[in-house]
Amino acid sequence: MRPMDVYPLRCRKSERRVSWASSDKVNVVYFIMEPFTCRHNYQSMPRSPTRPSLRAEIPAHIQRVAQQLFQSHGYTRVTMERIAGQAAVSKRTLYKYFPVKEALLERVLETELAGDLARGDFRIDDQASFRSSVLRLLHGSAQWCEQHTDYLLPYIRHKFATFDPGAAVGESKGLLPVWVMLIVSAQERGELRSGYPAEQLGTYFHYLYLGALMRWLTEPGLDLRQEFDMVVALFIDGAAGGR
Repeated sequence: MRPMDVYPLRCRKSERRVSWASSDKVNVVYFIMEPFTCRHNYQSMPRSPTRPSLRAEIPAHIQRVAQQLFQSHGYTRVTMERIAGQAAVSKRTLYKYFPVKEALLERVLETELAGDLARGDFRIDDQASFRSSVLRLLHGSAQWCEQHTDYLLPYIRHKFATFDPGAAVGESKGLLPVWVMLIVSAQERGELRSGYPAEQLGTYFHYLYLGALMRWLTEPGLDLRQEFDMVVALFIDGAAGGR
């Protein structure tokens, strides 16, 4: 389960099958599918990729080098200067494409997730309720999150710091479009109110989700699955007292 920039290519209503592809734009995070094994043995790390001759390939080259360094030494121990040196690019070139290290981490994590989604053959089940569908996705992400707190905290802080309230949902290539598709399906079944735009509800739910992750990362002793359960209950049932 690695965060990554992905977007649905097609979703036929009869099948609700979603195909995924990577995008050069990076916007929003999500965490699903199988966890990857993070290797910390420097001796086993592959040799750094050779710098490409084409300028357009430089960002992907830097990303691959950073991924190897993060996996081998841990995110916090790797500096931008080290990434530039290992990638054989100047610091000016590095900062041109990735102004801060968090932006590079964002690209690395979201690229990893795209591969997970493609291998997982993710489907939207029309017969499953919204509650069960989102809980399945959220609980499936919990193990990866618990194993990668060193990645998640700087990543999520970066996502909140760079949030663009004017961006359209279609420009958010991560988990947000998945929430919107699930909400549309629930509205069609009458499970959720249809009087509110699905894009608006999806944005609300997405930031409840990110808020739960941030709370879990900053308050020791919390159970992430319980935090996700609370997000879903709050979104569906509300916070009002008993009627």
